[in-house]
Amino acid sequence: MRAGCRLLAPALTVAAVLASASASAQPAVDRTVADTRGADAGTNSVPKGASAAAFSNTQLRAAAAAMDEGRTALKHDNLGSAIQLFVKVLKYPENQYSAEAQELLGVAYQKGGKLLEARAAYEDYLRRYPSGDGSDRVRQRLAGIVTANGEPGATLKALPVDKFTTSGGSTWSLVGSASSFYIRDDSFRSARDSSLAPNPNADVDDRAVHQNETLTTLDVIGTWNDDKTKGRVRFSGGEDHKSQDPTQRDQWGIAAMSVETLVKDWDLSVVAGRQTLNADGMQGRFDGMLLSWQALPMLKVDLVGGSPASSRYDVPFKNQRYFYGAGIGFGPFLGGLETSFYAIEQRDQWLVDRVAIGTDIRYVDPEKFAFGNIDYDLHFQRLNAAIFSGSWTLLDKSTLYGGLDYRRTPYLSTWNALINQPFATLYDALKFSIETKEQLQQLAVDQTPIYRSAMLGISHPLSEQLQIAADATLVNLTQPIAQSAANSPLLATLPAGNEYYLSLQLIGTNIFTDGDMYIGALRYAQQPTLRQYVLDFNSRYPLTHDWVVGPRLRLGYETGIGYDLKQYTVLPSFLVDYYWSPNLNFELEVGAQWTNETQAGVRTRDTELLATIGLRYSFNVDSGASVNAADEKRKLPTPAAAALCRYGSAQPQSSNCASQLPGSR
Repeated sequence: MRAGCRLLAPALTVAAVLASASASAQPAVDRTVADTRGADAGTNSVPKGASAAAFSNTQLRAAAAAMDEGRTALKHDNLGSAIQLFVKVLKYPENQYSAEAQELLGVAYQKGGKLLEARAAYEDYLRRYPSGDGSDRVRQRLAGIVTANGEPGATLKALPVDKFTTSGGSTWSLVGSASSFYIRDDSFRSARDSSLAPNPNADVDDRAVHQNETLTTLDVIGTWNDDKTKGRVRFSGGEDHKSQDPTQRDQWGIAAMSVETLVKDWDLSVVAGRQTLNADGMQGRFDGMLLSWQALPMLKVDLVGGSPASSRYDVPFKNQRYFYGAGIGFGPFLGGLETSFYAIEQRDQWLVDRVAIGTDIRYVDPEKFAFGNIDYDLHFQRLNAAIFSGSWTLLDKSTLYGGLDYRRTPYLSTWNALINQPFATLYDALKFSIETKEQLQQLAVDQTPIYRSAMLGISHPLSEQLQIAADATLVNLTQPIAQSAANSPLLATLPAGNEYYLSLQLIGTNIFTDGDMYIGALRYAQQPTLRQYVLDFNSRYPLTHDWVVGPRLRLGYETGIGYDLKQYTVLPSFLVDYYWSPNLNFELEVGAQWTNETQAGVRTRDTELLATIGLRYSFNVDSGASVNAADEKRKLPTPAAAALCRYGSAQPQSSNCASQLPGSR
């Protein structure tokens, strides 16, 4: 599907989502260890019909030793060793450690960002141990992966089951975070990096400038689970206090505020409130309700209705726009193939805004991933989007990835007639300027640019610590993208015409110590009026488990095409993260950008300073099982996952597509 609005802008935190994912993984290690050390711990873990008679005492001791080493490696984030040890246990005949090894293998893959492998491990667990001790945990983690990938087959992210507090026959949990960051003169870092290929899925709330502002956020997830239902309550919002201009008012925004409920006996789920959906023809955030019914194991029906909310600052049902739609999904079948069909209609009061039909096709297995979306507007009788992306991991662990993208941006609707017009509503346009609905529709078509993109890339592991990646992207835009309520202002900087982007990266992890990271990138970009060359060095080094530093240096050179321009830029910065406790961390980043430009014989120099400082507190109902946020920051998205973010939100590891947190580059 097309990626819609992200939950938070770059300066707003999504730490509760990270805490939820980590809560569903890390505490399970401790609890599983305690549950499986008894003599009869594995009595419910052997698949029906399996036998352990051929398993010798020597092999049992070896499996037990490998499990102990694997648990230790997983706790210390030595994920490569943990995976090898769990795989070693699984090679033995079926025994009392097999189920735990299968579950923790999925946890290790998930913590390492290998969501395809994690999904395969969890699905294998459920096939082998459908009623095992860890089956509920595994199903919830699997649901979290599916939801993170934007798949309509699940509506609940992984629940932090190991932080549940028991109350009678039900369990509940509460996790979240609160943060406050002060940003001073952060103009150059927040603007779109023009040496990188543009992302048409950029959040509409992405800001070009954050200057002298304080950003305060609260993100809370409450969950429950009982014999009849399970669900989640979510709130994510914050305040933007502008200190630069006393005449500007503070802004309050709500990115998400919803209640999700699954009635288990009926396989019926309901999500009500402000939420984000990238399925059934939806393009991101909206206020309304989603009803999903798993009618059969391979048949799912969705009904959705509400009002679009492009920005977190939009009030519910702004401008009296509303929509309703339905979707039907089939699969998985033929290994990992899923497909869905949808129809949706959107109106602005009495005017038809959008009427579209479409289909999503997705295929996932441990080595391959493919996704496609086609959206056709019946009202305008024009193709809205045709988006395809995929990746393929070869036997030598190299990954080929690519994407093709044709879309109207923003998606074609009558509302697009207001682009570059002085009117706030369609009613005003019809009242004061445009005479007929047909003229309004034609204006909407004329004002909507067509965005085309093609990308091809490859990554290859040179060793367990090093990998190299390269990709090339071609972008074509029929006309400049105007800034509107449905587009990120960062896209308004794109010129019309062809653009070319080349990127080469060398990535190192765990070189000198566990958790360190080094990225060297060489990029070239050619736009209609500009050529850019960028050399970027980025690093992250844990001095201790509580102190993490991140020096970075970016060197840039630009030349004009068709006019006299030469520009040199130097951008050093230094990031410090300090974790006072597993729940509380302090972040500081300082830096500067020096620019030396010569144009038409005139030489100018400029200096811009950067400072970001803030605190983030993560909380949960069980302080003994708290999550260290440093563990999450040590995760590194793969080059394939980062590149595929530009081609829809349904690819593996799409959670890495979210905007970065303040202080975490």
